[in-house]
Amino acid sequence: MAQPEVSVSGVSVSARIPEFWTDLPRHWFIQAEAVLHPQKMSDEAKFQFVISKLGKDVIQQVTDILVKQPENGKYDTLKTRLLDIYEESENRKVQKLISEMELGDQKPSQLLRKMQELASGKVTDETLTILWQNHLPGWVRGILTASGLSDINALARMADKVTENAMPIQGVAAVRSARSDSPDVIAEIHKLGERLRKIENSQRSGGRSRSRSLGAPRTRNTSGSRKRTPADPDWLCYYHYKFRARAHKCVQPCTWKTSNQPTGSAEN
Repeated sequence: MAQPEVSVSGVSVSARIPEFWTDLPRHWFIQAEAVLHPQKMSDEAKFQFVISKLGKDVIQQVTDILVKQPENGKYDTLKTRLLDIYEESENRKVQKLISEMELGDQKPSQLLRKMQELASGKVTDETLTILWQNHLPGWVRGILTASGLSDINALARMADKVTENAMPIQGVAAVRSARSDSPDVIAEIHKLGERLRKIENSQRSGGRSRSRSLGAPRTRNTSGSRKRTPADPDWLCYYHYKFRARAHKCVQPCTWKTSNQPTGSAEN
């Protein structure tokens, strides 16, 4: 039985394009078209190729197009439907830009690129700079503010440098030296880092002084509670010390004086 022919170029093209990205549909089409364009594929071939990259849930969203295929422009019809369904609306992009972006383990510049893509002319550079900086750690924002830079791309480069070469300690950054294509930027980082180290050392010294002051044991005043001895001028024997005027016995030495009770006449 003859084996069906397999197009090596077709297999290669398919392997280079991933499954459809529902979270980034336009990006997926940009990548797919970059691979498909040199192949000079027909509209029908591109239409069938896209279908092969759709998952079950996505297929359900375009079933009507697949069942009743348009006579012309099949690929563009399918592409438009997928973008309409899965691409975020302009309002959604703005909402995400304002409240849902997080730095995570990204570089500050990577976060900025994502925000710039979402912004895409919807906000000014000044507003975008504020929104972007609000997602950065406080100590990084402090350094960027002190730098005096206004260009958002220059700020992103500086933010990358300080996060790569600095370690925040209780909100204070100790900035280490690093190579940079901009001598002015790295010089500013060094100066800011030195200031922050001084603040850190000052805070540590103050904390230790307060700890010693608060933790030092108090010296007990024992002058008023020293041990009594028979040599004391006001020494009382056990009986008078304990029973006072009700004592019926006395042991010398004892300074207790009474005119009513003879000393040592009775037992208690």
